[in-house]
Amino acid sequence: MAQTHIRESICSHTIGSDQVMVVDDLREDLRFRDNPLVIKPPYLRFYAGAPLMAQNGIAIGALCIMDTMPREFSDADRRQLETLGQSVMHQLELRALSGRREPVSGLPNRHQFAIDYESLARREPGRRMYAVLVDILDIHRANEAGQVLGMPPLEALIRRAGVRLKLALDGLADVYHVGVTRFAFLIDLPRPADLESLLTEIQKRMIRPLMAGAVPMAPMFHAGACTVDLGVDEAKDVIRKILIGLHSAISTQGLVSWYSETRDESLRRGYRLAADAERSLRQQEFHLVYQPRFQLSDSSLRSAEVLIRWNHPRLGPVSPAEFIPVFERTALIGSVTAWVLETAFEQLAIWRRSGIELCLSINLSVKDLAKADAAAQILAMIEGKGLAPVDVEVEITEGEWLRADSLPGEQISELAAAGVRVAIDDFGSGYSNFGYLTELPIHTLKLDKSLIDNIVVDERACLKAQAIVRLAQDLGYVTVAEGAETVEQVECLKALGCDEVQGYALARPMPPAQLSEMLTKSPVFPWQPAVST
Repeated sequence: MAQTHIRESICSHTIGSDQVMVVDDLREDLRFRDNPLVIKPPYLRFYAGAPLMAQNGIAIGALCIMDTMPREFSDADRRQLETLGQSVMHQLELRALSGRREPVSGLPNRHQFAIDYESLARREPGRRMYAVLVDILDIHRANEAGQVLGMPPLEALIRRAGVRLKLALDGLADVYHVGVTRFAFLIDLPRPADLESLLTEIQKRMIRPLMAGAVPMAPMFHAGACTVDLGVDEAKDVIRKILIGLHSAISTQGLVSWYSETRDESLRRGYRLAADAERSLRQQEFHLVYQPRFQLSDSSLRSAEVLIRWNHPRLGPVSPAEFIPVFERTALIGSVTAWVLETAFEQLAIWRRSGIELCLSINLSVKDLAKADAAAQILAMIEGKGLAPVDVEVEITEGEWLRADSLPGEQISELAAAGVRVAIDDFGSGYSNFGYLTELPIHTLKLDKSLIDNIVVDERACLKAQAIVRLAQDLGYVTVAEGAETVEQVECLKALGCDEVQGYALARPMPPAQLSEMLTKSPVFPWQPAVST
């Protein structure tokens, strides 16, 4: 029998009972003698069934034995059938749990969190609680530990951290293992301040060293939290909100960070920008502008930095400071950079054919250079436009990846060997290590705007800028100050011996036609405030 309607099912009687039901001869039983299964094929005569009872006492089905001949069923047979029913129920429960338990910790997982949350929301709609997501070990440190120690010691550390968190909560909440090193729980407390106090106490217990193999490791403890209204917020949204809070806590190295609608909107906007980028490239919604760079010795304009702009059809103008980091976190940066290079080189070729001598400086990200053929592709594009490598400068930001033995470092060396100039952008804004300058073929240092903002009014700022300029020049680098906004800053930079300057004090970023007109009129300019465009 593949399927039987519930009204005709003999097992429905077993399910309604709490014990084994046996009918030696179905024809002799008033309940079943007229049952279609008895008077029609398969002409059943014997039935024995054991209810399959869940832990909550509800029967979810029956394990039954049927025959077309009457039979006797002893007490031993009854006990054996009951045992078999319990075994079947145990296997069903194990199967149900197999996708709801995290194997490493043995704790319920994210799927079980969602099930329990929705169940709680149905039972107590309107109840307000707090959801919390904690991270006990930085994922990069976890990866390093796994590489050095192997996975078993790392898994043991995570398992012990889960136990420690459960003990710290002391029955106030169930703990769920929802990520490699992340645990979540729902808790009912009067005020947000009470949760923060609790997390402070938990942190004290969680950050005590744990052993990973023979190595003591100090767990970290960051938490993301949000307010939950049962029956209003769905489980997937709760997880998303506490994840936003957790990442904020990690980025600020704070104990706990609450979900922020502003941050949520920023993340959604970033996702929207990433989703719209390729379409915008096809629809020509991106365009390039060029900001002139002047030599301080003779006031001449010899080069310009290429800057990308985006006029989004719904969001309006979007700043590169917003969309470039979004693209760099995705595979989009490659497509966008290729478009920038193609468009900029084509414009430079037009200027060359018009007799305009100009070098273009183009920003590249570490992802652009993290390909074995990156340099070859850029050089091929330069040659394809009839340009020379010396017509191009690439700007890269400083960072720990700047090493001669890294793949990006190898690509930089290949570009420089062909004649492309290499500039370090935003020098002095962060990493600022002169060590890598001796390893890589760097030509230009572009001083970050923060180094020159106060050089006119702050003697210490002026001395610091002067020291960097002199050291860079002694090492053979061209120095460029970017972000000069006043004529006084320009004059001060000239007095300090800086080689070149770029900023709103002299010229704002402009479309190619405007730069062409500027270069045609005169390649030399007096220091005067730039007119806004």
